[in-house]
Amino acid sequence: MRATDVIDWRKYPNFSESEMKCKHTGLCYMSADFMDALQQIRLAYGKPMVVTSGYRSPLHPEEAKKERPGEHTFGRAVDIAVRGGDAVELLQIALAHGITRIGVNQKGKSRFLHLGMGAPGLPSPMIWSY
Repeated sequence: MRATDVIDWRKYPNFSESEMKCKHTGLCYMSADFMDALQQIRLAYGKPMVVTSGYRSPLHPEEAKKERPGEHTFGRAVDIAVRGGDAVELLQIALAHGITRIGVNQKGKSRFLHLGMGAPGLPSPMIWSY
């Protein structure tokens, strides 16, 4: 997030600051342009989207072990709990709304899609599996 980004959470009726906060620090620096896209994705999807990870501070254990910060630390990514056909549908909608970095975990109990719009130094477009 840039210091000039000020999130007006009223623009995002399907999301809240509390669900986007870093689970390690409680900070929340989501990118306004990413949140705009995420709200449009939610409207097109028409179903609840459970955010399992939004903003992550560089101090978050998942980010601290990385060579360089990921797009969660720039407020430009979320992980959404979703599985099966709903995951395929959400993926198609996300691609149509500017999502360029996608991580797919569709095995085990914690199934999710990582939806991101890139950050400095990260290749985009990109798709990977966990």
